[in-house]
Amino acid sequence: MATNKSQHTPKYPVLTIDKALEVMEILAEEGYQEGMGVSELSTKLDIGKSTVHRILDTLAARNYLEQDQESKKYRLGWRLFEIGNVIPQQRNLYNFDIGILQKLCNQYQETVNLGVRVEDSVVTISKVNAKSSLIANLQIGARESLHATAMGKALMSDMTREEVIEILGEGPYTKYTSFTFTGIDSLMEELRKIRKQGFSIDDEEFAPGLTCIAMPVRNFDNKIVAAVSVSGASIRQTYSKIDEIKEGLKEATEKLSYFLGWEGKIPETSDTK
Repeated sequence: MATNKSQHTPKYPVLTIDKALEVMEILAEEGYQEGMGVSELSTKLDIGKSTVHRILDTLAARNYLEQDQESKKYRLGWRLFEIGNVIPQQRNLYNFDIGILQKLCNQYQETVNLGVRVEDSVVTISKVNAKSSLIANLQIGARESLHATAMGKALMSDMTREEVIEILGEGPYTKYTSFTFTGIDSLMEELRKIRKQGFSIDDEEFAPGLTCIAMPVRNFDNKIVAAVSVSGASIRQTYSKIDEIKEGLKEATEKLSYFLGWEGKIPETSDTK
């Protein structure tokens, strides 16, 4: 278990609090099964036993730690679990900072969507419109096909062939335009490409004249839970503009991912998927 340490250094550190937090981190990493005693923690922390005992006693009194009455060793308490369970409720896709999407919209004057997978579709749960992007008129709550959209392909990009088939079947899939991926082989090749490059493009695959660029959003388990897209008229999406949009999308999706507890690691790509 890796500890997610902050890069921030406090200006006015409270050493006792710092050591108390270090106690809990050590117990989470090394003593989560049998627990650890005062002497062992004293050695790990390089502080006196009496100080360690006072820290442990205080944390135990607040139920952050518990002591085994036979071994006298300490382990993490249920109070930490209760507090930890609040985090997903506070940090979910329904109370994020909409300013992240608004900034994208302002930068590129195109429609920005946030979508999640629901069964075999991608559902838009948040949207910011640009005045110039009248063509991208998808409404919040609308469902689109996974295989024919940038957000849908981004949401599937980590999936194995078996997982895709379980959701979409073996095909052929609905053909919306002459550019739609309708077969499992061509779709899987597209998903491998997306995993490698880190973004997906729907270049008139769902609707003529509409181009979308999307990137996935990951959570604390490193799982893709959402996708963000920038969409607009194909005539406006030049190569240089797409390159610019990719930079903005990367910043936005990373911010959303960090908000959901992502630690900055992307799974290694695999050609076997």
